[in-house]
Amino acid sequence: MRNFKFLLTMLVLIPVIAGCGQQKEGKILASIDSRHHITLKDFNARIAKLPERYQAAVDQNKRQFLDELIVDRLLYDEALKKKLNRDKEVLEVVEEARKKILIARLLKEEVEDLITIDESEMEAFYNANRESFNVPEVLRASHILVKTEGEANEIVAELKKGADFEELARERSIDPTAKIGGDVGYFTENQLVPEFEEICFSLQPGELSEVVKTKFGYHVIMLTERKEPHVKDLSEVRDVVAQAIKRQKKTIRFNEYVERLKEESKITINDSLLETKEE
Repeated sequence: MRNFKFLLTMLVLIPVIAGCGQQKEGKILASIDSRHHITLKDFNARIAKLPERYQAAVDQNKRQFLDELIVDRLLYDEALKKKLNRDKEVLEVVEEARKKILIARLLKEEVEDLITIDESEMEAFYNANRESFNVPEVLRASHILVKTEGEANEIVAELKKGADFEELARERSIDPTAKIGGDVGYFTENQLVPEFEEICFSLQPGELSEVVKTKFGYHVIMLTERKEPHVKDLSEVRDVVAQAIKRQKKTIRFNEYVERLKEESKITINDSLLETKEE
């Protein structure tokens, strides 16, 4: 059997390309064989129907989007010339896609669109799942990495005399972070090598370490920032909470809706046939 994944993808675009077969009022943006026209109004309307995350990208490259619509129209017309719209396998796939689209629309109207979430539900879910919104302790540090312990001790001595950490990191560190003054950025527990991390968690912001040896060499570390662990406020996670509640309600409402449909229908199943491959 031929692979119809491409066709299924095209089914999403067929309403777009099939709609430009008739002459429409408005400024014509593009025409194909003087038979199919895409008006500026229609073109902009199609962009507006795209998911928001795609609209910005299309707005930056409208010509490419237009070219894709034209190519889709050409391919669609060619398929019609070859009478593929009458192909048995194609019709089966189209019918299956039609069912899926109708089911999706039904569930949107009967399940998703009927879901509401009030403030008390948001607060109850948040309070019941506070641990999910924990933010662990976060540190930020800078370091200077050298090959020998002796050189590392020299750097510690220079820093204690008032040398600038970032300047020394740029001049002496062999780590890639040298170019940004030795800054390793933010990290939480178990993200860095144990020896390095252990020292960092023992320091206070602005405090300098003694020489630390790891598999990479010898480090001199300065902790630059420490963010204490905390629980995110509901205002910070409203979207996450709302989506979680919505998923729960959709599942419940879907199951209830399906059960009602089953109760209203007469369904008989021959379980014995499930155990045989004979048709």
